[in-house]
Amino acid sequence: METITLFLTPEFDTIRDEMGYDENDDFDAYDILFQQGYDGEMIEVEENEIFEIPEGYIATIQATDTNDEFYILDEGEDVFEKEDFQTETLREGQYRYDAAENIFWKINDEPSDLSF
Repeated sequence: METITLFLTPEFDTIRDEMGYDENDDFDAYDILFQQGYDGEMIEVEENEIFEIPEGYIATIQATDTNDEFYILDEGEDVFEKEDFQTETLREGQYRYDAAENIFWKINDEPSDLSF
């Protein structure tokens, strides 16, 4: 069974807020980016597995081949129009990974107990 690796990190704004800065404050963005990488974790998702990206997080797709293209479609959308929905990251929500088509199917916006 095929798997894909995702790098799950808190969003920039989430870390900035946790560090006590407001978006209008003078702050060092490199400190926030460092913390974002430090707080990140690699997760592996198997084909057809349903998984969730928690609120305030983003997942970056870690492809082994730099020429691979990945897509995000809502459940039930037409696969033949996937070219319009190319992505390198996933925002909060539930997804199912389709390895054959390199598609992340967005399931719904309801939170669940599946978060990592």
